[in-house]
Amino acid sequence: MRRVLPGGAVERLKRRLPVPGGIPRALAFSPVQAQPAATGGYASVPARAGDKPDIFVLSIINWDFRIQRPQHLATRMAAEGHRVFYIEMEQNPREGTVREVAPGVHVVRLPNRGMRGLQSYTGVPTPSQARAWINHFHALADAIAASPVAHVVIEHPYWWNLARHLSPEYQITFDCMDDIGGFSNTEPHVLEAELDMIARADKMVVSSQYLFDKFSPIRDVVMVRNGTDVSHFIDDSQAQAPGWLTGKLKPGTIRVGYVGAIAEWFHTDLLEAVARANPDFDIHLCGAVTAEAPLRLGNLPNVTLHGEIPYGDVPAFHRQMDVLIIPFQLLPIIKACDPVKFYEYSAVMRPTVSTSLPELDRAGELVFRADDALAFAAQIRHAAPLARDADFGQRLRQYALDNAWSFRAADMLAEMRHEPKLSVIVLHYGADTDMTLATLHAMLGRGDVYPNLEVVLVDNGSTPEVLDILRARAAGDDRIVLVENGENLGFARGNNRGIEAATGEFVLLLNNDTFLAPGALLAMVRHLQRNPEVGIVGPMTNNIGNEARIEIAYADMDAMARAARDLATGHRGQWTPIPVCAYFCAMFRRADLDRLGHLPEIYGRGMFEDDDHCATFHQAGLVTALAEDAFCHHHLSATFNALPSGEKQQLFDRNRALFEERWGKWVPHRYRDSRPPASLPGAR
Repeated sequence: MRRVLPGGAVERLKRRLPVPGGIPRALAFSPVQAQPAATGGYASVPARAGDKPDIFVLSIINWDFRIQRPQHLATRMAAEGHRVFYIEMEQNPREGTVREVAPGVHVVRLPNRGMRGLQSYTGVPTPSQARAWINHFHALADAIAASPVAHVVIEHPYWWNLARHLSPEYQITFDCMDDIGGFSNTEPHVLEAELDMIARADKMVVSSQYLFDKFSPIRDVVMVRNGTDVSHFIDDSQAQAPGWLTGKLKPGTIRVGYVGAIAEWFHTDLLEAVARANPDFDIHLCGAVTAEAPLRLGNLPNVTLHGEIPYGDVPAFHRQMDVLIIPFQLLPIIKACDPVKFYEYSAVMRPTVSTSLPELDRAGELVFRADDALAFAAQIRHAAPLARDADFGQRLRQYALDNAWSFRAADMLAEMRHEPKLSVIVLHYGADTDMTLATLHAMLGRGDVYPNLEVVLVDNGSTPEVLDILRARAAGDDRIVLVENGENLGFARGNNRGIEAATGEFVLLLNNDTFLAPGALLAMVRHLQRNPEVGIVGPMTNNIGNEARIEIAYADMDAMARAARDLATGHRGQWTPIPVCAYFCAMFRRADLDRLGHLPEIYGRGMFEDDDHCATFHQAGLVTALAEDAFCHHHLSATFNALPSGEKQQLFDRNRALFEERWGKWVPHRYRDSRPPASLPGAR
């Protein structure tokens, strides 16, 4: 059906067909939410305000499904000033649509052109489907004028075979909230995609200690647990029972409640034994039933299955209960779970009885644990009076307040922004400050293109008038450190003064006649972080005399950014060994510079420093690399072009002789005929 019908039509049809296992439709599905009409497509999205990067969430659930971690984090990240685009797996049969569901949060459905037949969660895209999705994603990004560097948060491995082709201006964070291998319907290829994403995503966040312990030996991982929407649950005026509970609450009983999925991990046997042995328990279970076994609980006189309930009714339902429960089997998928419901139960000041979930250990005596029916029932009886205990209730509420989603979103954003410090050395000489200021603007004036950036602006003996311009620019941005040499020290000595002043873990030498494409800084840092054999890395460019040059066309720097994105798409993480990195734009580890030496200063004003310095790195066993996912526009040797041709040739001949004395015969640089294959059809 999914090959011929839109996803929404499939879902509507499913609700009219018998449910496997004989589960009643009213219990198997969430209530159908009324979908607001699209507000004019992508053009309805307000322009970005401020410099904070946009965030694209590739979601694990539709927005209108049960409100969980994905929706809460999206809402809180938007509250921090980011535009958040929550992209659902379901697509539209015609144009893409967007609707604002909370301030700054836009739910997006991309078009399904070229994508039909790709099944959510389990589908593996064909190359042409991946190409179509990339085109749709780029169309969205262009239509909303996305930030030069943006974040992509992936919540399910389904997305990886699509998003892995994106260029590095889209920084990818895997938000791992489940041990998906524990789901009975997880197919092997989904687990393979997850492992590949774990290895290659820029960042990885996990929601529990279990997941942290599982994945931290593989890669760097940060734990951001679940939380609670405190404001939704602490309104004590929500005391009246929801209308659908009318007549269903039995007087003179201990009311026991549950809200959440009733799935394969639900401990049916345990709860059935508790209900049968304790007829004075009035047990109310709210949530879609997706497994057969829990259905038999509805046959018991003191158990009511309500199906899925609206999120707005959850606090009022909680308040009608004496005790709230988490009756889960201790399967791996549950051990990996940090239960949101415990935070929500605590916010309404109701005691929780649970099986021994590892993530609840840190709650200490605020939660009551039991793993057999007799003990579980005893804990319910013990906990029930505490529903009216003001002191215990305040302790529960404080626990919820300490674990608010706003804190979790702040932790998530901090990890997404976390990068090693990068020092960029920009050497200036001469009266023309326009190029230098444009070079600075590419890094500092277009938003947050690298979040931990230091620019060391080195002046090689400019006039007082020029120095005044450079000083004013440095004074206006605390990321700029101005080094005034007082004389023209030449290329190598001038850059070395900048290296000496730099404080970053990584150092980039950048000519003042360049304009970096978005994502280039992040791409080059990643190559040095992940490839210890690489000692120096540089970008592709429009204008240089070696393998880094590539044919590319654009009319201005905005068009350059789009052309550079197309150039990097399908090449994320790729690099190619080349003999020499041209030092118009070359990045190093600071530790390697300190160990192997800074630029050789024997070449005077310039030429051959890069050949010589790269030879030193080769001698130490390190590779010089071309980043296939980074681009830098280069006007080409603005300083040297000002020299008379005879003087330039004389300098070249002198410095070539010096190089050959040290390293043997110089091999002229050359262009290349082709690039490595892209991961995406149609990519360059």
